Amino acid sequence: TMHAPGTNPSSSSGRSRTAASSSSTAPTSKKDAIDDLFSFGHPRHPPHLIAPENWEQNKSDLSGIILQGIVPFRSIPASGYESRLKKMKESMVGDDDGKSTSSSAADLIVVNRRERARIFARMFSVSEGGGRPPNRGVNIVVTIRHTEISCSRLQKALFLLGTYYNIFLLVEGSGVAAASGKDVEVKEFVKKMRSELLNQGIGGSAADSGEYKLNSEIIPPHRIAFSSTAKGRVAFVRQLHGTELVVDFDENVTKELERFGFRVLVYPKGGETSSALGSFLIP
Repeated sequence: TMHAPGTNPSSSSGRSRTAASSSSTAPTSKKDAIDDLFSFGHPRHPPHLIAPENWEQNKSDLSGIILQGIVPFRSIPASGYESRLKKMKESMVGDDDGKSTSSSAADLIVVNRRERARIFARMFSVSEGGGRPPNRGVNIVVTIRHTEISCSRLQKALFLLGTYYNIFLLVEGSGVAAASGKDVEVKEFVKKMRSELLNQGIGGSAADSGEYKLNSEIIPPHRIAFSSTAKGRVAFVRQLHGTELVVDFDENVTKELERFGFRVLVYPKGGETSSALGSFLIP
């Protein structure tokens, strides 16, 4: 069973009709009035889309920005996240230790590039089948287990992958009681899972903590899907346009996807006490 919203929250003529039919209801606030005015007769703006400067909301559609229903990497916050984080660190430089802090901020992208190269060396080593890493910005799908979402190694690995690729995350949830429950229970479970994975409600930021922490700029919440079966994960990948790499731990998923020409990297499933993917990529 797959529980995930669509990958393209911006395009649907049905949504425009819905907005039009509900516009007769008086808005309850100024914000609602603005939202109604925004959506009526115009395409909706995906929350994670960074529109080009020359793009005018009221005169253009999204056909030149969104590719097959997916916002490309160049148009999402993750593509420039490291540069913004570097600037944020530089702005926090104090008078006393300004020189050392500024040097640390300047090295941020270099350090991340080196850490990412180590991950690539693990992923694409000869023992794992070899080959070159996919180009920056392509679509990749990564599967993790629901018991692993708070692991610091996994957070770091997904941070480095999510700031380099257009990442879609599948959370494997076999054995989860909510997976076979009512829709309301499933939605609440998925909401909680996304919140924990993206560190929502936790104080501090990557700029002042020095840690690799995921957030909604790196992986938008709607790109984190929940699947309780291997068939659900296979169906997700096949329906997602332009997937260049799939990272999964299940041999059955691998065999099924390879039949359709997908490039799949299999990592060891590991134990129950730590993240299998995190331990594999960051020993």
